Amino acid sequence: MKKMMGMVALVTAAVAGNSWAQGARTLDLAPQPLAEALQGLAGQTGIQILFDAAELQSARSRGLQGSLTPEAALQKLLQDTDFVFHSTAPGSYVIQRRPRNSQTLPEVVVRAPRPSAQSEGSGTYAAAAATVAGRIPLTMREIPHSVSVVTRQQMDDQGMVNLWDALNQTTGVTAVPNDSTQSQYNARGYGLGVMYDGVPAAGALSGYQQFDLPIYDRVEVLRGPAGLLQGSDNPSGAVNLVRKRGQDTFKSDLKVSLGSWNNRRTEVDITGPFDTEKRIRGRLVVSQQDREFFYARTKDSKSLVYGNLDVDLSSATTLSVFLTVQDAETHVPTSGLPAYSNGQYLNVPRSTNVLPDWNRTTWHTEELAASLEHRLENQWTAKATAYRRNQSQFFKDSYVTGGVNPLTNKASYARREADYDYYRDGVDAFLSGPFDLLGRRHQALVGVNYDRLRTSYARGTASTVNGVSIFDPNSIPEPTVNYTLGGESVSYQHGTYGQLRLSLTDPLTMIVGGRYTDYFYKSRSTAPAVPTAWQPGATARGEFTPYGALIYDVTAHASLYTSYSDIFIPQTAKRYDGSVLEPRVGKQHEIGAKGEFLDGKVNANLAIFQIRDVNRSFEDPDHPTFYLAAGEVESKGWETEVTGKVAKGLDLTAGYTNLQTKYLKDKTNTGKAFSNWYPRHTLKLWANYRFADDAGAGWNVGAGLVGSSRYKGNGTLDTMAQGGYAVVNAAIGYRFNKSYSLSLNAYNLFDRVYHSSGVRSVNSYNGYGDPRNFMLTFQASY
Repeated sequence: MKKMMGMVALVTAAVAGNSWAQGARTLDLAPQPLAEALQGLAGQTGIQILFDAAELQSARSRGLQGSLTPEAALQKLLQDTDFVFHSTAPGSYVIQRRPRNSQTLPEVVVRAPRPSAQSEGSGTYAAAAATVAGRIPLTMREIPHSVSVVTRQQMDDQGMVNLWDALNQTTGVTAVPNDSTQSQYNARGYGLGVMYDGVPAAGALSGYQQFDLPIYDRVEVLRGPAGLLQGSDNPSGAVNLVRKRGQDTFKSDLKVSLGSWNNRRTEVDITGPFDTEKRIRGRLVVSQQDREFFYARTKDSKSLVYGNLDVDLSSATTLSVFLTVQDAETHVPTSGLPAYSNGQYLNVPRSTNVLPDWNRTTWHTEELAASLEHRLENQWTAKATAYRRNQSQFFKDSYVTGGVNPLTNKASYARREADYDYYRDGVDAFLSGPFDLLGRRHQALVGVNYDRLRTSYARGTASTVNGVSIFDPNSIPEPTVNYTLGGESVSYQHGTYGQLRLSLTDPLTMIVGGRYTDYFYKSRSTAPAVPTAWQPGATARGEFTPYGALIYDVTAHASLYTSYSDIFIPQTAKRYDGSVLEPRVGKQHEIGAKGEFLDGKVNANLAIFQIRDVNRSFEDPDHPTFYLAAGEVESKGWETEVTGKVAKGLDLTAGYTNLQTKYLKDKTNTGKAFSNWYPRHTLKLWANYRFADDAGAGWNVGAGLVGSSRYKGNGTLDTMAQGGYAVVNAAIGYRFNKSYSLSLNAYNLFDRVYHSSGVRSVNSYNGYGDPRNFMLTFQASY
């Protein structure tokens, strides 16, 4: 009879979940009796948990918070108890008393799901996983490359609002303002590529205005060629921007910020389920920013709306839809300062703006995206993602041309007006999962993707105005510009890729892969110019991109790796025989070490890399105006990074990069630096401490710096140099209770004077970095 009652308790205590979710969910369970905690976990995740209520009667759980997978949550709930769990089917678990010896119960093999890459709710700077290198979430040690992740927690602690804020703090990345509205981002000597939720978009990062950060869960950065998944682009690496998703518990956040130079910003973020079973989850993010700048007369207004809907079509299939719209209008935008015509910096205050008041730029960006993910019972995943991004830019401006006369401070000003429209489509579909071979478990990935960009423009110029004092730009009259040029271009590429992660022995993993890519480009003139037929441009057919790596686990928490990766860029230059040069190829060899410490709370890595950019066009000495594929550039160096919770209450991210670039084979530049405005040494550091003792409870303080060694201009600008500098940032915050907090961020705390945009032209791009400024933010969370 007693045994029967136990079985009844086992059955009646079962908690049938709503819909099983294999990935991480944001969980919040207070310390309570273990049985109640298990019921709460089942309700929040949709898993099924079977247990004997009588056995658990006296057991308690310490509770948990954060973003966790169901199995990771079960492990934490059962920690320090006499109970363990076993998986009986996908999404179903049984709780049993821990066996007293190995003979009590037969061995049960539980294969844990992939770790979640979601950073929201994790409360840490150490990413559990990233998707930038393999589509599925991979831990940092599973990625044989230099990878950094700016988590949601770090964005919030440092008051980051746009992509420049995040990438300027990222190890190995040089962030350079292009103008008041958009920037350039470089790594290892080249411009970075970009992926939107894993879908590649060649050439879409630098020079285009990006969405602000409130819509993103994290920013993943892979340094080095990403040709396997990306196709054609630079050998610098890729930034993967991963959107926030709808959550299965209701949450709302309001941020109101007020900063220097009339910087006013508001953000609203609301998420939660639409039904009791939490099969439909949504998210709405709205932000508005109006600001001025440290340089005179420039004003900017930007608004953003983001909506997301996640629908569980079944327990294994999720459909997600995303819509984002951002509008920005900037009056008197500036691309920095011109230089004197003799190649010297202007000796003017940082607030100087040498452009007329009628200069203006507008951006409108809208994106519609969707993804469909199906999780098979054999732990395989099939996922397809597609997006359409339409972006338009209008500008009417005047700018210095030819530099400034050092004796008179006068210059010539060009005047122009233009409309640009960009239509970009991207698709990526893959299938990934484990398979068993020769008694070992391996991982496979196969996929296809497509990237297409159509650009159209119309523009015109007015007469140049000469002899204008740079201190009186408003003397330049605003012209009526007639558009005289128009054009259209289309570039598209599609490819098939595959990768195998082969477990050769317990400590040794070999990764092999490859990709076949077709790339096409064409252009034509359109009205108001004389329309022409389409003209073909750079083309590549069946270009093969190989990939290989080895990872050796020295211990359970440390590994060594070596990897080879490359990427290609089609060319249009021709040989004397009329043939087009084969594509440039950026080939990288990288070796490194990675480690996980303090129970996975800290990630660390050290890497040495060398990139050879080969097949560059090289003028044929025997046939002028024709070329050979003989040029070569080298980019090499090393870097190290540590991120995570290094001590109780202390979050840290620290990274150092040593970079050298050089022409190895070039007609006039052999032996010279490929680009002087990539500094040899860069250091990125940020630490934030949260007080836990009674005296300091609720307070947090943060400090860090972005440091750079000396760099200078190329060619005629080699007399212009920016000395080494460090910009120190700091923060202090107080959380009044669970709902309300106040924070103050200080940037360039010691008011270091420096130039932030490299040394590129006597016409512009020699602007100062931001002086000391502050941002006060009030946040309400419910």
